[in-house]
Amino acid sequence: MRRAIVAGPLANGPTPAPCVLPSISMSRRAICVSLDGAACPLVEAALAGAGLAVEHTREVPPDVAGATVVVVDGAVRRAAGDLLRGLAAPVVVVGDDLDDDNLIALMLEAPVSHLVEDPRDRDLGITSAKLASGDLFGLEKYVAPGAAVGQRVVTCDLDKRRAMDEVGAWAESTGARRAVLHRIANVVDELLMNALHDGHATVRWASDDRTLALSVTDARGTLSQRDVIDHVRRARHERGRPQPPSDGGAGIGLYLVLANVAALVVNVERGCRTEVVCLFDRGARPARVRSLHVFAP
Repeated sequence: MRRAIVAGPLANGPTPAPCVLPSISMSRRAICVSLDGAACPLVEAALAGAGLAVEHTREVPPDVAGATVVVVDGAVRRAAGDLLRGLAAPVVVVGDDLDDDNLIALMLEAPVSHLVEDPRDRDLGITSAKLASGDLFGLEKYVAPGAAVGQRVVTCDLDKRRAMDEVGAWAESTGARRAVLHRIANVVDELLMNALHDGHATVRWASDDRTLALSVTDARGTLSQRDVIDHVRRARHERGRPQPPSDGGAGIGLYLVLANVAALVVNVERGCRTEVVCLFDRGARPARVRSLHVFAP
């Protein structure tokens, strides 16, 4: 059982109206489309760990109806192109990266909504399990079982400052390097600024021996996959000179978040809540997004 540390005025904070989260898929079937023989056993292990029966093929099948997830490698993605747009199942691309404009263009639309750069990354198994169960929310999924979780409800600027101090103290206590501490401070600042624009937010944090995880949840549920991927595109093309979004939205904040994280996960319950989960590697490697996931039914 996970142990939660409550570090803020949770009992007194505002509570969003209850919402019913729709199940994404209860199928136990997964399809692995790969031209890379070395990647196949890694993908199969991740999918099997999520309780899925795996079918292997070297070409994208015309009918994937009923599949929980279709995993394709970078070579298949480049060969299949627009064929992936019409699949009736979520698509995870492995062994690829966001430096490819064609991948970004493909991800602007569902169902290509997940990228895992390295098929050995545990994010592949976590993503597959989430798609199989429909249980999307919670940063606990991204750290080892039993990791302590801190939490604070933020309703005003004073709460925000206290939350930032608390997150900073936690991150420092984990022994994270100075560069990682700086990235975490930037991210929590930007996410809380956006979340507080129209209401309150909940910030949570946890870590294990490999990852520091931070999430901010708001009660709007308005982000779309196109919003997220468009900010990825801007992050690449504007190279540190973000332009304000024409609609006055939270584009710059998400843009800056992307510049500081190793992995970004966006969970959306339409009209009810959005949870942005940011993962940071404990080492001081240059920040780049190696794993990107948008769960927006």
